[in-house]
Amino acid sequence: WCPTDESVLAVSGADDQLTLWDLAVELDAEEEARHRDAMVGADGAKREVPPQLLFIHQGQSQIKELHWHPQIPGALASTAASGFNIFKTISV
Repeated sequence: WCPTDESVLAVSGADDQLTLWDLAVELDAEEEARHRDAMVGADGAKREVPPQLLFIHQGQSQIKELHWHPQIPGALASTAASGFNIFKTISV
């Protein structure tokens, strides 16, 4: 859980992705309609991306750990078999 925002969660798994989620995001009816329209690709195919998903980080293999930086809000460090990454998203 993010130490500066109690509704934001960072998750990593066997799919070699690190994702950030904001569980406080709830769309009202107007936003839901806009989100539904925006989730149709140029080819007409519907994409399933929940509004709570803030960020997906890919490119590491076998992610072992992730930690929020204790002094820089929104900064994360992740370690993996392929190395480590430090990044800060704009949305947290």
